[in-house]
Amino acid sequence: MSNVGTGNLTQCTIAGQDVRSLVNMLDYFESIYSPAASCNITLNDASGFHNKAQLKGGTEEVSIAFGGREGGSIRMNFKVGKIGDRMRAKENQDMYIITCVPQEFIENNQKEIVKAYKDKKLSDMTKDWHEEYTKESNTLKKDLVTNEESEDKQNYFGTGRSPTTAIRWAAKEAKSKDAKASNYVYYQDRDGYHFRTIDKMLSEGVKYTLSYSHQNIGAQGGEAARKIIAYDQKSDFDSMDSSYNGADSDHWYYFDPSVGKVDAVKEGKRDGAGDTTHTGSAQLTSKQKSARGERFNFIVAPGQGQSKFRDSRDKKISENKRSLPEHGAKSSAAIQLDNLIINVRVPGDTNYKPGIKVRLDIPANQESSELDPRSGTFLVTSVRHITYRDENDLKYECLLECKSDSQNKSSSGNSGVTK
Repeated sequence: MSNVGTGNLTQCTIAGQDVRSLVNMLDYFESIYSPAASCNITLNDASGFHNKAQLKGGTEEVSIAFGGREGGSIRMNFKVGKIGDRMRAKENQDMYIITCVPQEFIENNQKEIVKAYKDKKLSDMTKDWHEEYTKESNTLKKDLVTNEESEDKQNYFGTGRSPTTAIRWAAKEAKSKDAKASNYVYYQDRDGYHFRTIDKMLSEGVKYTLSYSHQNIGAQGGEAARKIIAYDQKSDFDSMDSSYNGADSDHWYYFDPSVGKVDAVKEGKRDGAGDTTHTGSAQLTSKQKSARGERFNFIVAPGQGQSKFRDSRDKKISENKRSLPEHGAKSSAAIQLDNLIINVRVPGDTNYKPGIKVRLDIPANQESSELDPRSGTFLVTSVRHITYRDENDLKYECLLECKSDSQNKSSSGNSGVTK
């Protein structure tokens, strides 16, 4: 692994004790699908640190700082979330993993959102819920640094949900001013927290071009620091993951097969045909009847049961709810993003973070200078920054999950492949 970057672990304290000499591997993780960054620290402990520190999890503070070839250092404060089982590596030496998460993530389920809102944007609600989520936390950067404004105003009646559950609901309900698909995500990285849309991420330019060269083609073209060490394509489509990441909806729809009309609420959405693609001259209301009787058929999204929360929505605000085509666009965008997923391993660089766009240049085969059809622009959805000991050196590499940008798929350009 001569082309793996050299790392620099400048800080690693657990319960106030410097454990850098014990660290065998540090795996720091960020993802646009995760409300919390996290870190796994593998210790080779021959000093009895585990017994001296009396680690129990949930209270012990962890501070890390590391850097590498490019970019500034990543600095984070965590709490010990879990201590793995100790395994005897050799005589008088144990190996075990400590999982670290933000303090607010540990305390999330101890908090409830019970406040009611009237005529307020979901992005503004999210700001309030985020402040509730992160207050009294030791996280270094806990501000909501990105809060993409949502369109229209809605009501919310607190139902005792945890802050992250409420924000996740808002991410599914919210419409941005710029895109109907509006795949909002709420996540944490080393800069703080973000409430933004995948559509916005996809609209930005390519940050880096990463290229792969087969051994017999050579390493011509592209930057050495941006060479792909290895890559693999995720072959199986995980419908559960795709649904969790945005290919679903929390809305109820009522459907009358006699007129082919769909409404978001019982009382009807509006007069006239509205913006759905279904046939019919007028929206059916709950008081109206058709030849086939009252409205009794309905379509419901998976995982969402009928509740007082849904019934308590102000029906006057229903005009602002997404139409069926808008929900279809959201789900379609999320599914398309999951159609092609490539995981790449590259030299370590702290500039890599989720939400940036990269270009992957992959040769078609070992003998060809042409690019593989999978080459093109991708959205980086998660990054693992891994520092590990190799003999006496500390190595550093990154693992990037890259999802195809179906809006800008192109095989033009070949910075990593010779012609």
